[in-house]
Amino acid sequence: MKMSMATYIGLNFTVKLNEYYTEDEVEIDYVFSKEKNRNVVKQKHFTTPYIYEVSEKGHPIWEMNEYQKTYSPHNYEKSKITFLYLCHLLKGLLPQGDFCEVFICWLGEEDEKREDELKINLNDLQIEAIDIYEKCFIRIEN
Repeated sequence: MKMSMATYIGLNFTVKLNEYYTEDEVEIDYVFSKEKNRNVVKQKHFTTPYIYEVSEKGHPIWEMNEYQKTYSPHNYEKSKITFLYLCHLLKGLLPQGDFCEVFICWLGEEDEKREDELKINLNDLQIEAIDIYEKCFIRIEN
């Protein structure tokens, strides 16, 4: 069985899932996970009640880090573009003062310990300082 990396996102409100394929770089949907995977993330990592996944059609955001910047700058730049699309989507989705939570892990590793935690403010994006790896928890505030 092929392992898949899941980028979970927790919100304080429900979103309408895409009912058809779009060309958008990033969507909020259900991608790889089952409800039981999402429930583990909700209980172990999130305070938000509604759990979805981020569908990254470009390059995965978990490769936007110092290692990729050094050894694969091309992939780093592609991941940065995907992350900026996600931030743009969230800027329009999250009410002012609200936040969402993101946790990235391999499918089946939802109950494992976080290896890193970040807090990001959409109104003061320090993009070059952001390092995202797997098992990273990110609180994104608007």
